[in-house]
Amino acid sequence: MLFNSAAFAVFLPVMLILYWSLHRSLRRWALLLGSYVFYSWWDWRFTALLVAHTFVDWRCALAINRRRGRPGARRFLLLSVATNLSVLAVFKYLHFFRDSVATALAALGFPSDLPALNIVLPLGISFYTFQTMSYTIDVYRGLPPERSLRDFALSIACFAHLVAGPIVRARDLIPQFKIERRFAEIDLSAAVYRLFRGLFKKMVIADTLALYVDAVFADPGAYPGFSAWIALYAYAFQIYMDFSGYTDVALGAANLMGLRFPENFDRPYIAASPSEFWRRWHMTLSTWLRDYLYIPLGGSRMGKLLTIRNLFLTMSLGGLWHGAAWTFVAWGVYHGVLLTGERLLTGGVGRRVPELEPQPLSYRVLRVLLMFHLTCFGWLLFRSQDWSTVRLMLVSLTDFSAGEIHGKRIAVIVMLCALAHLGGVWRPLCEGFARLPSLGQGALAAMCMWTLLLLSPNARPFIYFQF
Repeated sequence: MLFNSAAFAVFLPVMLILYWSLHRSLRRWALLLGSYVFYSWWDWRFTALLVAHTFVDWRCALAINRRRGRPGARRFLLLSVATNLSVLAVFKYLHFFRDSVATALAALGFPSDLPALNIVLPLGISFYTFQTMSYTIDVYRGLPPERSLRDFALSIACFAHLVAGPIVRARDLIPQFKIERRFAEIDLSAAVYRLFRGLFKKMVIADTLALYVDAVFADPGAYPGFSAWIALYAYAFQIYMDFSGYTDVALGAANLMGLRFPENFDRPYIAASPSEFWRRWHMTLSTWLRDYLYIPLGGSRMGKLLTIRNLFLTMSLGGLWHGAAWTFVAWGVYHGVLLTGERLLTGGVGRRVPELEPQPLSYRVLRVLLMFHLTCFGWLLFRSQDWSTVRLMLVSLTDFSAGEIHGKRIAVIVMLCALAHLGGVWRPLCEGFARLPSLGQGALAAMCMWTLLLLSPNARPFIYFQF
């Protein structure tokens, strides 16, 4: 089920009415069953995979706790991690491995007609495998395991974050299920505003930008010069509005049930350095990679060469997590290069990047502009279907021979997005919505819902659904 669909517009109110009308002892059961219905709406067969995933990691965590301090604990941790990575390898990367082997065989002159693979990627598998893995790793590190299978299953399957995050750790979410709340305690206006803000970002802004972006990346040669640059800038804001829009809906829906999810975005395009960008972009993934990959590899505590190795491994695997293609790996490696370059320039290799002294505003602006364009070049790798598209886009970006500029209306939208991003307009809008009387809030919400329902037949899937 898509957040930007008519089905969700029915599902969410029904779920909320059921959730708050039931006795508190039944609310978690209702939310768990509702979440499985939400996931099954796409393809009910993969719900069994989600349930199996949940059960295996729950049992592994209990076994780790029983054997704490003994060799057996490590075996069950390895079983959990191996199970999660094996499922990812089969469903997400087997086709990628097959194509890579076929290409290598063809380059060496060997027969490359390997059997075709028709494997459907389960929705949200990258997100929920990371969540279950972090749970068993935390238990191995000393976190008490959750005895209730229902509560653990709910922490994984909760519909608000299941498909595309944010990546919510069980240790942060499960305690929230056990807090007794009343509907009167909910900040209803803030939650409703957040939800509709996310849908507006996605269905009005991101989907509008996508029309032009898709056309340019499908035929880069037809859009040289400034037209190609407009498409690149447009994609930067398309993916931000698309993904942060999903997160807004997720957080708004969670708030309506009295739950708090971590923030995932903090105006990433005002970042002045690569490390600051990753503190602002997809923050729950950044912290997951830091806590469960970068630091266990040694982090920045093992000298210059090993710090650089750890950065490259972390970012390369982060790129591969996003998609089974070499362009995603290249995107991760590219950000590894940026992070390494920053550490070399600031003397931060082998230790944490030092905080810079306050700089003049003009210097900050120049650094933000540079980082934005470096990020946009990374998005070129991220958005391109293959290396041929990358090459053609690079040619178009450097070809200013054509006089006509396409996408002028899109350029205006991009500039408005940039101004809104710089100015942080969402908070004043939220405060303005909160000051409206209840009748005005209800009327505005109803008008927004009606508008979005009209747009829903042409709604596009969220970009991060493919991951």
